[in-house]
Amino acid sequence: MLNELSLSTQGNRREAENSLETFIAAATNAGSHGFTQLRLHEGAIQTLYQIPLAENFNIDHWLKDGNVNSDYKDKFRLLLSSFPLFGDEELEAATELNNSEFKHQLDTDESIAYGLGAAYLFDTLAISLITHNCWKKSFIDLSHYYITASGNDQTTSVKVKHFYDEKSFDEHLDWWKEQQVDSLNKANELWDKRDELFKNLIFSPEVQVSLKRIGFSKFFYQIIDRLKALDSFAANWKQGAFETKEVNETTNLRISTESDLTLRSYGTLRKFTVEGKGKKVFDHHIKTGELRFHFYPDNSNHKIYVGYIGPHLKTWLFK
Repeated sequence: MLNELSLSTQGNRREAENSLETFIAAATNAGSHGFTQLRLHEGAIQTLYQIPLAENFNIDHWLKDGNVNSDYKDKFRLLLSSFPLFGDEELEAATELNNSEFKHQLDTDESIAYGLGAAYLFDTLAISLITHNCWKKSFIDLSHYYITASGNDQTTSVKVKHFYDEKSFDEHLDWWKEQQVDSLNKANELWDKRDELFKNLIFSPEVQVSLKRIGFSKFFYQIIDRLKALDSFAANWKQGAFETKEVNETTNLRISTESDLTLRSYGTLRKFTVEGKGKKVFDHHIKTGELRFHFYPDNSNHKIYVGYIGPHLKTWLFK
């Protein structure tokens, strides 16, 4: 999560350029460890390139400067691909943020902290540009105001895991490795107990492989909830063809199918095993966060086969 409060004016252009270069190196290092999305608050996305980082200098000026190393500029554009803080399917987290208020004390001013607050809710890392000495910390203190389940106002102090350069990211590596091991254990448990948890779904052998590649994801439990909902539907599907629109209208599932362009270009990536029938194209999918699962509803026997659980597969638009 990008700390949008760190997008502020510094003393001079050289300092601002150094901050950008340090930011790119830190974010690239994080990406090499599995942090593949840098998310921004919607307000920052709209004005990102025009935010002044020094007098008469903003990010747009830096990107257009022929003296700046083109590799830096390419990496920056790739990093800042305008992922919002929450996707459309992340309603629960978005609602929690909307019902909360996170604030950070900077000098004598207290500001609402959207990116830092989202990092706290997701239990993930926030990143800042070094535009102020207060961002040179591995943890950032916030005040968190929220309304309890009983309707009472509550304010607590919280700490957000944070980095600003390569060294400060490395300070969080032990935590990150623990998260990855825990996620792998959960994935193995899901596979081992699949028949017990989902009595009406049939899992292709490829799922065991894809589960091991998931790594850490805050959306793993949401995938399990979606699988349970699909399992519940499968228990009652006894006749008629599988109709995506009808399922979406009568359940809390939001199922999509792939476009013809995607299937022509990347259909083989969606071919998984159906017991006794060989490989089939699993073009139905459900998404939550960065995870997807693909399934195949067999109209001939009214069974549903799950063939893949993992990150977004390539599409005509998403490569």
